[in-house]
Amino acid sequence: MNSFATDDRGNVLRYLDLYAGTNPSEPLLLVHGLGCASSSDYPSVVGSNSYSKCRSLLIDLMGAGFSDKPEDGKYTSDDQANVLSNLVASEHFTRVNLFGHSAGAFIALKLAKRLPIHVGSVILCAPGLNDYGKAMLSEITSMTEAQFVAEGYSQILAQLKAAGGNDAWLGPFSVASPHAIYEWARSTLDDNAQNWLDDLARLNSKRGVILPDTAASDEITQFEHAGCRVELVVDTEHMMAYDNPDGLARAISNILERGA
Repeated sequence: MNSFATDDRGNVLRYLDLYAGTNPSEPLLLVHGLGCASSSDYPSVVGSNSYSKCRSLLIDLMGAGFSDKPEDGKYTSDDQANVLSNLVASEHFTRVNLFGHSAGAFIALKLAKRLPIHVGSVILCAPGLNDYGKAMLSEITSMTEAQFVAEGYSQILAQLKAAGGNDAWLGPFSVASPHAIYEWARSTLDDNAQNWLDDLARLNSKRGVILPDTAASDEITQFEHAGCRVELVVDTEHMMAYDNPDGLARAISNILERGA
């Protein structure tokens, strides 16, 4: 994996850099959701025959996946966007495309707003919080961070395991930093309460949103009114990368190739 030192203490962000020979100065940065990791979510997506094979950076955010997890790290969506902005600057990219899934959509939006270089396309996959997501993050943040680290984190893991059907999420969730999950959960609730759809509409980039094909018509319409191309992926729920990686690969490629 590639590595990027995020501070002067040697803490490292890690990511996979795939298809670097294709449009080397215009990569797609894939930002995962809370409790996930791009290194586990997206290899089957970018490896699909339906994928455009553009240069792709599968990023494990700080506190997640293979990236470092300092106990005193800063893990809000703003902090994560700052790290990614520094990574882009260090690589001297002249243009990038961004993908963000679920809570990672807020990081992708913030990154798009602060990057000094042109962002060609911003692709949000199942963005924002549904009722289930709000309830879970509210449960997490009903405790103090110390309480969550000491007891709440293991309780959430046990709940997910007992509920069944969460195998894809349990893997990366179980190796994530509880500090990171807590701080990101709190900032995600704040982000979701803001007018983030207006921020999306104001971006000077091609905009795309990927949703399950069961999405309600009013949800689709709100993104179309924000100037987004909407792609629907069949046979999926929230974890599209696992439910239908080929379909997600095709949706990403369609947005990159055709735009909004």
